This record gives sequence, structure tokens and C-alpha cells, in this order.
Amino acid sequence: MQKKILVVEDSPDTLELMTVLLELDGFKVVAAENGQVGIDLAKAESPHLIITDINMPLLNGTEMIKLLREIPDFKSTPILALTAYGKDWAGLALHAGGYRVLTMPVEYDLFRDYISSLLE
Repeated sequence: MQKKILVVEDSPDTLELMTVLLELDGFKVVAAENGQVGIDLAKAESPHLIITDINMPLLNGTEMIKLLREIPDFKSTPILALTAYGKDWAGLALHAGGYRVLTMPVEYDLFRDYISSLLE
């Protein structure tokens, strides 16, 4: 069964790169450009994993994670948060309900390992 990953990222270039790499690894990718669209797509698509940037306009990743965790269907969905802003932002994402946080830029092999462990 093909696993579905929701990627929430406001940078079009980063979103496109992650989508292409994840699709090459055999995943079905659903892409959202901000946290509000991410919530809407999560409800519509029921992804196996959510990958989100933390710092985004409209609804940031931490706020999106908190809102998703209030929805019964997403209480245990693994969420991997990405940040370029260091440990303080990482702590906020974990406190909100994220499972893991990676600081960008990240090597794709490490990114892939995190995804594999979260989907097990």
C-alpha cells in the first residue's frame, strides 16, 4: 500500500523539492502552502504522515499541529516538523504535539530515515 504524506511548506521551491523527492521514494504526496490549507487537506486526505514547516504565514506549523491534535482522527498521526530557526522553535513544535523535529537544512538520508521510522 502506498503511504500518503501531507507536506505543508510555504516556500514553493522547498515544497516542490520535497514533493519530487518523496514521490521518487514511492510516496503519494499532498502539498499545502500554509497551515490552514494543511488542516483542510489533512481532513480530506487522511495522510499517514504530516511534514510541516514551523514558520509560515496565516497559520504556522505549531498552531496547525495544536489544532490537528484536537481532532480525534489526528491524535496519533505522526507529525515531523522542520525549522531553520533552531532549538527554541523545535521545542515549540514538540510541545504542540509534533513527534520529531529536524533543523534545516537537512541531509536527505537523515530526512528519509526519520520518515521511515515515523511510518513504522
